Formats: sequence, C-alpha cells, structure tokens
Amino acid sequence: MDEKMARFVSAGKMFQKSAVAVMTAAIGTVFVLGGASMSAPKVQMTAQYVGKEQHGEAERGASAIVVAQGVEKLSDVTLASSTGKLQDLFERIGYKLEGVRERGEVPRLFIASLPADLKQMRRADLRKITFIKSILPLILHANELIEQERLRILALRDEAALGRRLAPKDIAWLTDTADRYGLNSLDFEVLLVRVDIIPPSLAIAQAAEESGWGTSRFAQEGNALFGQRAFEAHRGGIVPKDRPKGKKFKVRAFDHLIDGVKAYVHNLNSHFAYEDFRELRASLRADIGHIDGYALAGSLLRYSERGEDYINTIRLIIRVNDLQVFDAARLDANSTRDPGGPDA
Repeated sequence: MDEKMARFVSAGKMFQKSAVAVMTAAIGTVFVLGGASMSAPKVQMTAQYVGKEQHGEAERGASAIVVAQGVEKLSDVTLASSTGKLQDLFERIGYKLEGVRERGEVPRLFIASLPADLKQMRRADLRKITFIKSILPLILHANELIEQERLRILALRDEAALGRRLAPKDIAWLTDTADRYGLNSLDFEVLLVRVDIIPPSLAIAQAAEESGWGTSRFAQEGNALFGQRAFEAHRGGIVPKDRPKGKKFKVRAFDHLIDGVKAYVHNLNSHFAYEDFRELRASLRADIGHIDGYALAGSLLRYSERGEDYINTIRLIIRVNDLQVFDAARLDANSTRDPGGPDA
C-alpha cells in the first residue's frame, strides 16, 4: 500500500454541494448539482418569494417554499405560500404516504422551508403527514450522498486489499473524507463506521420532537429541525428566549432545510459524543443486514440532557406513527410517478 495511505495528511475540506436545486435569490437563481453550478432559466412561480439573508433577523412574510421536482429537472421549480398550496402540490404529483408505505418510492421533491401556517392546521394528523412528506425526501437525499461516499470507500478498500496502487486523486479524496469525518488518520474500517446512513424513522422522530413537528420558532425562522446548538460566536443562529442567564449558545440556523438535515447527519457521523451510536449502527449492519432506527435510538443518551426520557420519547414517536416502514424507502428515479393510495 502507498505510504500516503498509511499516513493522513490534511488536504483541506472538501466543498461538497447538495444535489438539490437551491434558490439563492428571487432573481438570478443558481442551481447546484454535484459541485457544478449553472444559471437557471426563468421559472414559473405561484407565489412571491420573500428572501432574507439571515433567518431569525427578519419576520417571515408569506412563507416561501422552494421546490425542485427531481435532480434531473432542475428548472422545474414551484413556490408555495401555505400548507394548502403545499398539499395541492403533493396531490398534483400523487405523493401519498400510503403509497410510500406500500412501494417504498418517494418523489424527488425537495422543499427549502416549511410553510409558516403549519401550526395553524387544525388536524394534528394532517399536520404530521405534511411534516413527514416534507422532510422524508430531504433525509433520503442526504442518505443518498452518504451511500455514494460509502460505495466509493468500499471500492477503494477492495482495490487496496488486492495490492493495487491507488490513484493520487483517490488518495486525496480519501484523506479529505477522513478529515471531514473527524479522523486524524486513514483507516478504511474506522472510516466506514462513520460514513453511513441515518435511518429515516429516527431522523423523522428526532425532527418531530425537536421542532414540534415543524412548528417551533427555530424551524420556522431558521430551518432548524434538530435542535443543534452553536457555541462559536461566528456561527449563525437563533438565541433561545429561555436561554439560562450566563449561557452563550445559540440554536443553529440554516438557509434551507436540506442544510440542517445534512448538518444533523454529519453531527451524528462525526462527533465524539455519538461513538456508541456509530458502533451500534455498524453492529446492526453486520448482524441483521440493515439499520434499525428504533434500536438505534437507544444509543442517543447524549443527544439530549433528558437522557433516557428522550430516548423513550423518540421510540414512542417512531412506534405510534409507524415510522419504521420509511427505513426501507428510496427516492424514486421518476419524480412524477404516482405512489398511489390515500394518506393514512
């Protein structure tokens, strides 16, 4: 094996772009795909886009929901201003949870922000359905990116095991990846423990608990679904109204929901506090061939100051809302296909 494979040399952070269409301003929209950007053509808009540079610093007007229907259709963007318009969009493309439960297919429909009137929905069950349908594609997309990285690591590991010399670009990518995941040296097996997916059932349950099913101030003003704290002064965030005197932390805020989802996934995959989480996940993958979100929740003792009570709450949310079925869900290659069936 090349000596560079045995020693880790930091080559700087990899600037990884989400394969999701992101609207950066009302005019001059730029889409990002796999790290390459291109100007977008004019798009049809169904509501006025209310942009702001810092979440939490300005009142959210009519909530702008930026939707990209599939990576393969970057110009197909819709803006909606309410839960009603969002539900109309779901109906128009045939996005129903019962269809997802039956077939495991989820449309590639990525929403930038949750509607501001989500809290005003009278029926709690419909509010939950809207929330799940909004964030499930984002979680699956984040997992897709992780799976792509994991497959490349596995392929390079197999190449090295055969005694083949890895290309310099592959060595550079591996060292960058190890650096991003908080490792000081490159070890394939150690890296693979960190580069792995988060079960959708667990992510949905945690997002629901931390954000009040998308209705919290942090979710609405900062696209923050997972209650991640920022202690560095330079990090953007929202100051909790009930923050204890003398404390300086903020709740991290994000430009778009996908940014918060990816930060949550990376936090679980890299922070030292979640080593038990990662070890259990690796054991589940090795022992039963898949990752069980309900079982994995038991390893999140350090995620919340509530400890065991938090774990019990997350498991209750998973069980009561039948979220484990979504662990087998995948993004549909055809974003407009109708999953079929009524919402449960």
